[in-house]
Amino acid sequence: MPDTAVTEETAQHLLAVYLRDHFAGAAAGLALAERCQRANADTPPFGDLLAAIVTEITSDRDSLRRIMDTLDVSENPVKAVLGQAAELVGRLKSNGMLTDYSPSSRVLELEGLLAGVDAKRNLWQSLKTAAATRSQLDVAALDALIERATSQRERLQAAHDQAATIAFGAS
Repeated sequence: MPDTAVTEETAQHLLAVYLRDHFAGAAAGLALAERCQRANADTPPFGDLLAAIVTEITSDRDSLRRIMDTLDVSENPVKAVLGQAAELVGRLKSNGMLTDYSPSSRVLELEGLLAGVDAKRNLWQSLKTAAATRSQLDVAALDALIERATSQRERLQAAHDQAATIAFGAS
């Protein structure tokens, strides 16, 4: 069985890469949330929910930035740009309509947001685990971020289920 322990230097490097990857994901997730909110701004109940989610994701990204600063991890602007570019490429998917926003677009966008929220919740959980050896991490703040991600997931899942009913249900 190989030794799974890593040196402190390696652990710090791996954590820095991990945080930078999540920060890039946060940029992509925020861009997706903003686009989804704009497309649904006048569609109750999606518009209000997505406006709140955009505000929360912005706050979560800012929390991640502060954690990175606390851990002396710099942002990688190239990864952030690549994350946003990935979100732009995601727009090229076919939705069955050439120029209009399709109800199936809403379903797919909500699925993307759900995946992002799951990844973010796992990030907060991983940082909570890392707090055992990094006293500068605030476990209570991480618990609050985990709770907010859980709330986001529940609200987005309910919206997704409603969007799927609208898009694929027969009326």
